[in-house]
Amino acid sequence: MELDNLHRLLVKQVKKYLSEECLKNEAFQNFIKAVNDSYHSSDRDKELSEHSALLNEQEYYEINRKLKSEIEQRRSSVEKLIEAIYLLETPESDGLSVRDSDLSSLVDLLQRQIQARKQIEAELIHAKEVAENATQAKSEFLSMMSHEIRTPLNAIIGLTYLMQQEEQTPSVMENLKTLQFSAENLHLLINDILDFSKIEAGKVELEEMPFDLKLLVSNIKKANQVKAEEKGNRIKLMLDDDIPNTLIGDSLRIGQVLANLVSNAVKFTLNGSITIEVSVVKKDDEKARIFFSVKDSGIGIPPDKQKLIFERFTQANSETTRKFGGTGLGLVISKKLVQLHGSDIELESEAGKGAEFSFTIDLRIGTTLKQQMAVALAENDSDVSLEGVKLLLVDDYFVNIKVASKFLEKWKVTFDTAENGLIAIDKFKNNEYDLILMDLLMPEMDGYTAVEKIRETGAEIPIIALTASATLNNQDRAFNVGMNDYVTKPFNPKELHQKIAKYSGRI
Repeated sequence: MELDNLHRLLVKQVKKYLSEECLKNEAFQNFIKAVNDSYHSSDRDKELSEHSALLNEQEYYEINRKLKSEIEQRRSSVEKLIEAIYLLETPESDGLSVRDSDLSSLVDLLQRQIQARKQIEAELIHAKEVAENATQAKSEFLSMMSHEIRTPLNAIIGLTYLMQQEEQTPSVMENLKTLQFSAENLHLLINDILDFSKIEAGKVELEEMPFDLKLLVSNIKKANQVKAEEKGNRIKLMLDDDIPNTLIGDSLRIGQVLANLVSNAVKFTLNGSITIEVSVVKKDDEKARIFFSVKDSGIGIPPDKQKLIFERFTQANSETTRKFGGTGLGLVISKKLVQLHGSDIELESEAGKGAEFSFTIDLRIGTTLKQQMAVALAENDSDVSLEGVKLLLVDDYFVNIKVASKFLEKWKVTFDTAENGLIAIDKFKNNEYDLILMDLLMPEMDGYTAVEKIRETGAEIPIIALTASATLNNQDRAFNVGMNDYVTKPFNPKELHQKIAKYSGRI
């Protein structure tokens, strides 16, 4: 019998207790073989048992680890839910704590809070839509009122201007000047309201054009001279010799601020003086910092009212409004325009001792005199002959047609008229014109649609909007449909003359 095939423990026992003769016995060999199988079976059972115990221990460790992780995640989730509920800052989250809150109740509460927040958001969205609609309605109202007021005002100013060109008796001429002054004041009030609306909407952008600052300030002084003399005031102008001949900036807006400050100084001063000072604070080869000051010896402003006057629709007191008039928008607009230049208006004043408004702005120094040439050209435009120019005047308001016709006849312009866009298109197709003066708001077909249809034919005829609609939206839309330029009613005769001369090729 081969002992090498037996279990190691059985080999030891056989060698110790059995002889070789016993091992030769066949019956005994079968017995030893059975015992050997039992030894091997016992070893396999032991290995399986040990392996099973090891597996159970690893599974227990893994399950225990997962349980601990889930408990930690649950605790963290509860804390985050409570934190989220606190952040919602709603009444239902008051008094909530970790100890008295289980996960399901927290989820329920959070869902209620989310629904409440969604309701708040829906209300805010609705409020935003209401505000936007109100803003749109305000814009449309301003546009409509501007158009409705400017339309008759155009006739008043235009006819007053024409009548002053004719020979009149001294008393009639005096009445015409009074009428002109009142109409121009009304025009300024309308412009103030529209300007304020534009600035509030953030639709005012500063231009960068060369201009002569000295000439600008001198013209503002001249414009206020007559009114100042009527009130017994003297205007003094102090200009620094170092001011560059040409500066780059928005001369219209700078002039608007200065004109407002000077006209206010004249308005609130009687038998006194107004001093306009413009000087250079510092400059280099590219930029100049300019100081502007308007000082008067008028009624002054008490310290407790000095911030108030820069608020919209507000003056120092109601008595001032009744006595001197005004919308209370001039200083608000001036302050915002100066702020657009990156600066601010400073005020020094005492009641009864006058006031000084001042500001500084940085302007680039120009290298050419293009603006001065443009000013000279504009001043001489009235000498350019328009005789032989043929145009189409489109307007639905007969008074405006009458006023414009008188100017066109005076300039010897040949023209046809149309009462709306449909008639204008028909006359355009059957006649040849050098340009078209187009109103915007008309029955049957408005000016926007008429221009679009004219442009669809491929025609490049110059079209100038001549309209009482003065908002930026109207201007943007006019240019978008293909108009070349824009003149606002009540129109300045010199401006209209210059536009016709330019687009008819006379200049």
